[in-house]
Amino acid sequence: QTQTVSLSALKENEQVSGFRAEAVYLNDAEQPFGARLRHARTGFTLDYLELQSVPQALMWVNSFPTSDRGEPHTQEHLLLGKGNVGRAHSSLEDMSLSGSTAFTMQWRTIYQFHTAAGPEVFYKLFESQTDSLLHPDYTDEEIRREVSHWGYNENPADKTLRLEEKGTVYQEMVSSYERPVSRVFRAATQMVYGETHPLAYSAGGWPSAIREMRPEHIRQFHADNYRLGNMGMVASFPKEMPLGSVLARLDQILNKLEPKQ
Repeated sequence: QTQTVSLSALKENEQVSGFRAEAVYLNDAEQPFGARLRHARTGFTLDYLELQSVPQALMWVNSFPTSDRGEPHTQEHLLLGKGNVGRAHSSLEDMSLSGSTAFTMQWRTIYQFHTAAGPEVFYKLFESQTDSLLHPDYTDEEIRREVSHWGYNENPADKTLRLEEKGTVYQEMVSSYERPVSRVFRAATQMVYGETHPLAYSAGGWPSAIREMRPEHIRQFHADNYRLGNMGMVASFPKEMPLGSVLARLDQILNKLEPKQ
């Protein structure tokens, strides 16, 4: 049920449409323009900002690497484009006047999107993307082909065939670690933290370790990290999407996607 609430009247620990207020953000004129809220039932973190632009969101997942195999980076590649759920979301984006991108940081994976098609399309995209992040159905073969596998190429000159290591994640990280600065950064973090510290592992994947990735590694990493209590979103909305109505819709979506605590 939608509650009428304004940022200027929002108080710490106030409960609004399933969310609990934790802080109010002030602009340079000391006027409220946003708030940090936490979904009371699931723990999902929302940073709400009121900006006169199209509705847009930066979703994040805490995803500390547990090895050099690159599980955080591989999840980013798989979730929004593989399996029936991922492909359905990708098709929805194409029809929704939207734009999106994703990238992997050392401790978080980021998924951004916006739409110029209005509030209802934003909510539909938010539900579809969050569903894709929480409930993927990619196959073991899709994991192998995205990570690392053997394929062949044909030499156009003499039609001979040759084996070649393939995989989107593997090839991307081989290219990345060909840059000296990437190798220097890896060596520096290992010296500072130790080789088996989460801040020293390669979140993108170290090429020789990527070859060791198996589907069960990916599935376990997803099960350990992709839940609403370990996720959050920084989102901005125009004044035509007031705080009370936004919270009511997000509460409804979050409860639907993660019905069990």
